[in-house]
Amino acid sequence: MDLPAADTLLRGCPTPLARLSLSGEMLATNAAWDARVGSGSLDARVHEQERAALAEARREAFVSEATRSLDVRLAREGERARLSFWRADEQTLWASAEVSRDEHEERKARLLLDCFRKMDAIVWSCDAEGNILLSDGKGLAHLGLVPGQSVGKNVFRLFPPDAAVHTIVKRTLAGETFFHEDVTEKAHWLAVYTPLVDARGAVKGLQSLSINLAEDVQLAKRSKVLAECVARLPITLFALDKDGTCTLFAGALGKRLGRSASDLVGKNLLEVYGDREDIVSDMRRALAGEEHVVVRPMRDTQVRIRYVPVRDPFGKVIGVCAAAEDATEQMLFEAKIQEQLDLIASQKQAIAELGTPIIEVWQDVLAVPVVGTLDTARAEQMLGALLEAVVERQARFALLDLTGVEKVDTDTAQHLVRVIDAVRLLGCEGMITGIRPSVAETLVGLDVNLTQTRTLRSLKDALRSCAGLGARPKR
Repeated sequence: MDLPAADTLLRGCPTPLARLSLSGEMLATNAAWDARVGSGSLDARVHEQERAALAEARREAFVSEATRSLDVRLAREGERARLSFWRADEQTLWASAEVSRDEHEERKARLLLDCFRKMDAIVWSCDAEGNILLSDGKGLAHLGLVPGQSVGKNVFRLFPPDAAVHTIVKRTLAGETFFHEDVTEKAHWLAVYTPLVDARGAVKGLQSLSINLAEDVQLAKRSKVLAECVARLPITLFALDKDGTCTLFAGALGKRLGRSASDLVGKNLLEVYGDREDIVSDMRRALAGEEHVVVRPMRDTQVRIRYVPVRDPFGKVIGVCAAAEDATEQMLFEAKIQEQLDLIASQKQAIAELGTPIIEVWQDVLAVPVVGTLDTARAEQMLGALLEAVVERQARFALLDLTGVEKVDTDTAQHLVRVIDAVRLLGCEGMITGIRPSVAETLVGLDVNLTQTRTLRSLKDALRSCAGLGARPKR
């Protein structure tokens, strides 16, 4: 094919097409080839691990005069191409290319694009003359722009002559990678500018990414305020990594205990407190995943510490955070409260004992005067005390005197029966004395079975009965 015909073919073909020598030197390319594969040496456009196979395919196509095709990875990450070679004449070859992106790389690209869409950021690029080729990102709204609005405009005419961007763009187009920070009232931009170069190393434009860190700045301000508050409060916050190294130590309590961040941060707390087995054990429990609260003595202070394990997204413990507070006054207060509760309990016990006194009226005879209401708690207390007295004094008779009881209900009656049955099991005969007429009428109405229990009119009658059964007056 003569050269004019070859040129016509190259210009008119929409498919990436090139003419090259057997060695791989590019002799002519069309626009589609330059756009999809790239200008310059074909070997430079192909991944280095594919170059030997590429040379062999060219040789086979030239020798066999048949089309030879192969799939290769391109030097641009994530792109592949199916290259086909056939002989053009005795010295050159034709080459066509079908370029595609790796499916996995496509997914990564979509994911990155989705992340970028959610960021407060701007990405843009321009050619060597400053003509904007790309302008995208949510951050453009800060400039009153929308994505794509600036494409086709010249950056040097878009901004005032004294704008800092003029100098930045010129330096980047001169081949310098440039970092720039710009802080305004509502934004904090961090930008990077990098030159775009062709295969020969010549700068053909630039690309830039700017991220607005305003939210991070506000977070830093809030963190500073929080740190100042913690420093003044009578507490201590500290943290350690999975190896026990202290990563945080703050709060006024630490100073009172003779500790500071400069003393502890960066040091292994398991070693610092190596002489305190209790504290080391507390830390290891937290590092093992257990959240717990302990109180430990430190100097003249009782310190309450809450340990909380810190976990990664997969649930693995990666450290521990803890909060400590002075619990000395609270523990003293709690101790006083406990003393009061113990006193109240002892007084209640004394009152209960007075409420159900057990009197040894004769040798072998115990009398229990019951006054007022006999509820479950009082019945249990009376039963326990009476059984203990029966065993201790080897009593043969136990007299429950109901003279002081004005009324009974089902529960009271059942409690009386239980007491009588219990003392009978110990070989002691139980008797009920002093039942009033109103109480007797109630017991009959409640259908309480007292047939197995001796009932007598008064305590005096009961003592006479006991005497008749062998009981003797107490000496």
